Amino acid sequence: MTVIQENQALKGCQYFALLNEEEAAVIQENSYCRAYKKGQVLFDAGDERNRMFILKKGFVKFEKIDQSGTLFYLNFVKDKAVFPLTGLFTDENYHFSAIAMTDIEVCYISRKIFEKVIQGNNQQLLFYFNQVSLTLKKHVLKIESCVTSSAAQRVKNTLAILMHDLGEKNYFNQVVIPYPILMNDISHSSGTTRETASLVIKKLVKKKKIQYLHKELIFFDPAYFSLDYD
Repeated sequence: MTVIQENQALKGCQYFALLNEEEAAVIQENSYCRAYKKGQVLFDAGDERNRMFILKKGFVKFEKIDQSGTLFYLNFVKDKAVFPLTGLFTDENYHFSAIAMTDIEVCYISRKIFEKVIQGNNQQLLFYFNQVSLTLKKHVLKIESCVTSSAAQRVKNTLAILMHDLGEKNYFNQVVIPYPILMNDISHSSGTTRETASLVIKKLVKKKKIQYLHKELIFFDPAYFSLDYD
């Protein structure tokens, strides 16, 4: 972990856009920026929930593994995200682990200070509640889209969700995910084996629907992966 001297935690972040100058100053003055290397853990499931994080740069994976070693929660966030949103004002512990999937830069602030500031601003508080509601809706849609008996369809739906959440359009009207997406993560999210996920992806590559090279996904036909997700 490396300390970053310049602290511009709020710059360009919609999660603080509705704060007044005084509230923004409190967040700014009490936030600290750090750099983490790929693979470092920001917090583990069960740790005391004492910090909120602002992801300035990079890609973070959330996961939770049960006592038998089975992965049963998996999610991702990219730059300009604030996390964790679940458990605001209520939870004392983190529900999942957060792992840097690339080298990242984050700012963090005491949960108590963060919640005190947000609680005093009704507009900003409503924004956070809407974000939590949207996150819940997304998780419901993820479950609905991945309960089909067809493993191929589950993999396709997982790719659609990843495209929607993490993708960025390029000049060719393709959608690129500029972060490493592991085959194991695709298979876990799809509720299938790594071999099955790999086979489905190879077929999609052959059909020229996607490219999957060096863990990077490019969607040549975004409409093919459309999902009622908004």
